[in-house]
Amino acid sequence: MLLAARAARQPPYPGVHCMSPHPPFTRRELLKLGVAGGLALAGPASPARAAEQPARRSAAPKPKNIIFMVSDGMSLAVPSLAEPFSELVRGRGTRWYALLQDPDAVVGFFETHALNSLVTDSAAASTAWASGTRVFNGALNVLPDGRELVPLARLVYETGRRVGLVTTTTITHATPAGFAAVQPKRDDEPLIAPQYLDVVDVLLGGGRKFFDPAQRADGRDLAAEYVARGYTPWEHRADLSRAQPPPKVLGLFADRHLPYSIDQQRDATLAQRVPTLAEMTRAALALLGPSERGFLLQVEGGRVDHAAHANDAAAVLWDQLAFDDAIDAALAFAAPRGDTLVVVTSDHGTANPGLSGMGDDYRDSTACFRRVARAKVSYQAALPELRGAARESSVAGVAEVVRRAFGVDLARDEVATLHAALVGDMPDEPSHPQTGVVALLGRLLANHTGIGWIGTAHTQDLVLLTAAGPGADVFAGLLQNTDAFERLTDLLGIRHRNPRMSIQEAEPYLALATPAPPDHRPHWA
Repeated sequence: MLLAARAARQPPYPGVHCMSPHPPFTRRELLKLGVAGGLALAGPASPARAAEQPARRSAAPKPKNIIFMVSDGMSLAVPSLAEPFSELVRGRGTRWYALLQDPDAVVGFFETHALNSLVTDSAAASTAWASGTRVFNGALNVLPDGRELVPLARLVYETGRRVGLVTTTTITHATPAGFAAVQPKRDDEPLIAPQYLDVVDVLLGGGRKFFDPAQRADGRDLAAEYVARGYTPWEHRADLSRAQPPPKVLGLFADRHLPYSIDQQRDATLAQRVPTLAEMTRAALALLGPSERGFLLQVEGGRVDHAAHANDAAAVLWDQLAFDDAIDAALAFAAPRGDTLVVVTSDHGTANPGLSGMGDDYRDSTACFRRVARAKVSYQAALPELRGAARESSVAGVAEVVRRAFGVDLARDEVATLHAALVGDMPDEPSHPQTGVVALLGRLLANHTGIGWIGTAHTQDLVLLTAAGPGADVFAGLLQNTDAFERLTDLLGIRHRNPRMSIQEAEPYLALATPAPPDHRPHWA
């Protein structure tokens, strides 16, 4: 049904008026487009452009510590939606909004291209920050010809500074891995897991399965290897409040990703066992802060991206607020010290959520937006119950689950559309940007919340960049994502530069890229 509808360019569901057509460009054509357009930014700046760049203030104070914070998949609209959402559900604004109004903070943007695409994935984006080099999507610090790059965490560690990675995803996921690991394929997380040994001092997040011999295909007991090298294992939220924090920590609080914030805060068991991103950030800073030579800490709100892939507005906003609390924790650490640079940004947009005008003169927009706060669970948590209701009861059963889970009364035709998708062969995750049950649910709820989506994939947009503390001025204006490496290493007195590959040099390797098999589970699932 979906393939036929797509071929005919007809909407397969009532009320859905468009689907993304097949990509209009081949990969080779896209590379050529990149040369003529935005990807040409990767080349040397012209003398005229170089003259326009603000002069570097070499005499300005440099940071002892750097905290690099990433709200993964955060489209530009997300922080603007998070501000009124925070006022609605917490009675106060967000810390990031307050920082943006601070005259001492610096505001800029990153452009987000990969070497083989105008749209990046997290692996290529994190590699760009951590190596100063663009790579193909899916690669971690490895060029298409196999040359390996030295990521930032390894360079920092060699100077005697300490390193930490904190995330709500698996600790071996693309964004944290990009700072410390070298791997041709981001999905090889069992091979990434041992690479943090004696490179990263503090690891806090999910991904226990990649360290557990019972869950590793090779039976390797990586957790024991970490313990033997001086790492203290943490598995429970209570471990973070130890009076005497150990020098090295392997904190793994879930087999895979940590739960969405919206699910964690409504499940007493999860709330008791799994720490929040802010709690992990504070714990990491307590562990790294005493370092005499300083530290580098990456903090990732990774499930913002996952919720955006699912078109789940409530899950996006609750995880964005959790990330905002982590910003507050980082700034609270940095403010009294005066020696810590805090950089807050994203690696790419995802699905581009936005609040549309609703009703005559848009007068219903605010009321519709407030409905987002009625959601009690994520789509991921509600989907099993929705599928069960669709199989075991009438259309009315599906409507009741939606009402209880999301606080929305769907129209009769909307419920019928959702019921048909649930009992049919539509997959949970999308196989194309506008398909899948989660994307359909997002479009149906958008009729009631006003928050719409352009698809379920990453987007090409600029991402917001904010910096505060010593060295912040070098992050002003519009930067390439690869510029982060030069600025961070200069601030830390590191002179290493990695090799680069031009678009023309990379073109012969496009044909060698192996597409994911049809049953490949998306990395964000």
